Amino acid sequence: MSKIFSLLSLPALSGTRDIVGQFPFPIDFTAGTYRDISFVFHAGSTEVFHKGADTKNFSFVWLTSSWSQRDLAYALRLYFESTGTPHSSVEQSPSKITDTMAFSLHGLPIPDTVFVSRRNIEKEMPLIRKVCGYPLIVKDVKGAQGKFSAYVASESELASTIADLPKHKEFLFQRFIRNEYDWGIMVVNGIVVSGEKSYPSEGEFRNNTCNGAKEHFANVDDIPERIKSIAITASGLLGLTWSRTDIIIDKDSGLPYLLEVNRFPGITPDSNEASGAYEFLASHIVSLEQAP
Repeated sequence: MSKIFSLLSLPALSGTRDIVGQFPFPIDFTAGTYRDISFVFHAGSTEVFHKGADTKNFSFVWLTSSWSQRDLAYALRLYFESTGTPHSSVEQSPSKITDTMAFSLHGLPIPDTVFVSRRNIEKEMPLIRKVCGYPLIVKDVKGAQGKFSAYVASESELASTIADLPKHKEFLFQRFIRNEYDWGIMVVNGIVVSGEKSYPSEGEFRNNTCNGAKEHFANVDDIPERIKSIAITASGLLGLTWSRTDIIIDKDSGLPYLLEVNRFPGITPDSNEASGAYEFLASHIVSLEQAP
């Protein structure tokens, strides 16, 4: 071989090193662990490291996972498919990490974001500071309605915040976008059917109505085309026919940033969200009623 073959095993199985030794050529073997993986989404680029080594440069990555790590394995699969890095296949297993990976790889605007395992947060604080800065937002990778999210103003506050959050949870760290509101865009079968601006209550960083935000519904024709395009693209990337996309507007630059896509959005009665939900159900029920 013209160069040393490098193998990353995630996670390394017992006896793998002995198995690798049976090959008739040298293999640079790395016994990996998911806790040493870091995902970095910064300034429109996507990078994944294992103990500081860029994972896309391995000759082959052997991906396996337990139930609790399948979203990480799937996010890596998406990354390696984009970089052309040979790897073993794993099944789809979504979370905020995999969604963020899909959005970043397809050029959608997202806030600067870092994921590191909870056990490595203290060690990776320089990386978090470099990419996200302060203030930042802490997000549960499998959370909803802003639960277990936190606004953090400093590095010392980050340490105390993490200590107070549930021990079994993993978190994303995301640059805080100064804003006055965000858009909630409902997409049904690839079409925008509803849109609202959510204004947070005083002293609250979350724009969720369940956390006191005020909704102002807009006529679909009045929603900016850029906002509708981001929502439609994000929903399509995730293969969804029913969703609501949250897009925050930077107060300083006016630029939009995609926060997340909700698979289980709330519906405000007597709003165009309700009419959008009707359109979604009708698209299924009518076709079933008309079937022979």
